[in-house]
Amino acid sequence: MRLHDISEFSSSNRTPRIVALIPQRSLGRALTVAGFLFIAALTLSPQYGTVKAPPSFCVLCGGSSVLDSILNVLLFIPLGLGLRLAGLSRRRAFAIGLVTTITVELLQIWIPGRDTSLGDIFTNSFGGFVGIICADIWRVIILPSRREAARIASVWVMVWLAVLSASAELAHISLPSTTAWGVWAPELLHQDYFPGTVHGATAGGLPTPNGISATSADVRRRLSSDSVVVSASVTGGSPTTPIAAIATVYDWKRSQIFMLGERKGNLTFSLRMRTADARVSTPAIRLDSVFTHRKRSSHDTLFVAGGLIDHRLWVSAEQNGIRRERTLPVDAGLGWSYLLPFDYEYGAEAPWLTALWLAGLAAPAADWAARAGLRVVVAVAAVMAAGLLAIPYLTGVHATPWWEWLALAAGLLAGVVLGAATVRVSRPH
Repeated sequence: MRLHDISEFSSSNRTPRIVALIPQRSLGRALTVAGFLFIAALTLSPQYGTVKAPPSFCVLCGGSSVLDSILNVLLFIPLGLGLRLAGLSRRRAFAIGLVTTITVELLQIWIPGRDTSLGDIFTNSFGGFVGIICADIWRVIILPSRREAARIASVWVMVWLAVLSASAELAHISLPSTTAWGVWAPELLHQDYFPGTVHGATAGGLPTPNGISATSADVRRRLSSDSVVVSASVTGGSPTTPIAAIATVYDWKRSQIFMLGERKGNLTFSLRMRTADARVSTPAIRLDSVFTHRKRSSHDTLFVAGGLIDHRLWVSAEQNGIRRERTLPVDAGLGWSYLLPFDYEYGAEAPWLTALWLAGLAAPAADWAARAGLRVVVAVAAVMAAGLLAIPYLTGVHATPWWEWLALAAGLLAGVVLGAATVRVSRPH
């Protein structure tokens, strides 16, 4: 087995040079096989219960086309990386990735629930190209010199600020520009009928659906303000597998305005935000175990509500004077939830996932900064802290909560420890 140098760590201040050996070609072959299996598992398995669309020549189509494109790029990166590390030329590695995606798209014509589109070919091929580039620069990324580390850390901090700024900008209510709104039948939206009885519902203080009009300036103002509440009183109800609407309004393009509903016994709420305009996933929040496995008595009235209050997503259920609720600040740290390829509602775990996301984004910058020296570490930490403080103020979202500050500190500390340890081990004894 032939071994290849992973990197040569050197700098202008006479830092000793090291050579670390790993089986690069074997790693590349393993990544290639894993990449093919990963692609086959995620693209060639049938998806029953979904409407199959005819082949499309559209590049960016559908309500989640940007999210789909991002996921398509990520899907093919391991394959391109593996092919290049295995020793193939850039041209040959790219050609194999291109043939693979064309083959997948052709096979999807006959697979239930799978859609074939020209856009998938472009994005998958670009993902393979990104993987090839990563294979060519991985030595510099993993063990850069002090000067290279400072540059990479600076670039990463800029990316970090851009990600948090974009996440904050997307966390605002955004009503569609359509001039006709209405309640759509659940079967047209792949939803279920609520098994209980809805006695009344309001949105922004207006009765739904009759009091909701897209042509009314007052209605649009109420539903797009910083604080809007959707509430309903219901009796009965039991868990359903698809989401069941309690109070909802969609436009004629089936674009959601708001949704107060039930799924798997949980109360859920979502409101259209700029994420829908950006064609990524729209946030939702849930309150667990509101609807029990037994159908409620017809005399048992349950008051349910959801909304956005002072930049906090909120959902509540009250019965017999007992009230349960959940809130979550809508801030710059929720970007991870915009990129999920499945339906998700924020629950008790959401703050932990947000903290993990922020820590994971901060750690690489601190790792590279530690290789560049103490001054760069201090600069990186200062810029990130300033960003976490200023971005919410500049974009008008909720201020950064304490657990996100702890996550930033933990990520920076972990990165510094890793970077310092790697530099210390790299020096000859």
